[in-house]
Amino acid sequence: MAITHGPEDGSPPREGIEQELHIGAWKVTLWRPLLGAAGGPQEIRIEPREDGDPQEIARGISTTVLRQIDTAAFAADIDSVAQAATASKASVEKLREELAALPGGLSDEYLAVLSALYVRSVDAGRRAPIHDLEVWTGTKQATLKGHLRAARQRGFLTKVEGKAGGQLTDKAIKVLEGMKVGEGSEEV
Repeated sequence: MAITHGPEDGSPPREGIEQELHIGAWKVTLWRPLLGAAGGPQEIRIEPREDGDPQEIARGISTTVLRQIDTAAFAADIDSVAQAATASKASVEKLREELAALPGGLSDEYLAVLSALYVRSVDAGRRAPIHDLEVWTGTKQATLKGHLRAARQRGFLTKVEGKAGGQLTDKAIKVLEGMKVGEGSEEV
């Protein structure tokens, strides 16, 4: 089960829950929108697996394959995933509100929090930490890159040549410790 977001090819966003099954030579993808997620899938996509048996693929999709698609299990699993996703979305909105409440411009507090979020994303092994920041803050990636550059120049974040990364400096940690701790900000 995975939460899907808008495709990167520019088509409209498709935020939803997706599950991929392998049945014989076929890859079956079940999908349902995230909001209003209840019941079975709204889309079922069946396509040949890359490593599928060519003879089975040549015979086409059989009723045996169709009977093995368990939409009831998808519907049962979807509730817990949708609740977690909705809670996550609420957390992101709360984070955006807290960032907006920080002093305007590139304040020390803002740069320290942004640096901490960036380091957390990198440490979690995320491939595109700047994309995570864009989702979390609602700010464009180009702007965030400039903010991270300013954070490094002002001594909040160390530099790693040629790749994403860095560590919080003592200066950033002091600023974070001096900030009023709000609900949920302990995790930053």
